[in-house]
Amino acid sequence: MIDAKFLRTVQAAGWHIESASEEAVTGRCPAQGCQQCATLKPGDDIPAVDPDGHRDRRDIPVETFDDLRGHLRQRREQLGLTIKETEEIGGIAQDHLAKFEKDDSRRLPNAQTVIEWAQALGYEVVLRPGPMTALGLRTIVDTRPKLKWRKRRFEIEAERRAGPMSERPKVGPKTKDSVST
Repeated sequence: MIDAKFLRTVQAAGWHIESASEEAVTGRCPAQGCQQCATLKPGDDIPAVDPDGHRDRRDIPVETFDDLRGHLRQRREQLGLTIKETEEIGGIAQDHLAKFEKDDSRRLPNAQTVIEWAQALGYEVVLRPGPMTALGLRTIVDTRPKLKWRKRRFEIEAERRAGPMSERPKVGPKTKDSVST
């Protein structure tokens, strides 16, 4: 019989849990391009997949919410979890995931719910630098003359986010008194 301690041991050894039955877990190497897969049972030695953490993690490209929904639904079903159980694991309000998992759903979850949904199913949400679009690159080039003004505006916005005036450091135009000689 598998238990939570066994599942933690499997994950600590570096395995990504693909599925679980009452007797065993199917673990997959999390490295990009690695096809290593193993049936792991309580009482057996659990080999470390990547003891030094050198391999890259397997990425699942997601371009649309439909992609994300499909991957998360498939993962939940692989693990044999109900929507309600997944909501409980992730601390998500009851009946939210059922609405989001529908193929024709017009409701989109907020970012926090997506993160909790993914984490409940053993995924981490990661922003990884990638290539920018041609429009993004062109916009960066075209807006460089405005950069000095924009940086100042970003500083002011950061000050506003920092808190009340009494707690904020003073930032403003330099005067003769504030310039050291």
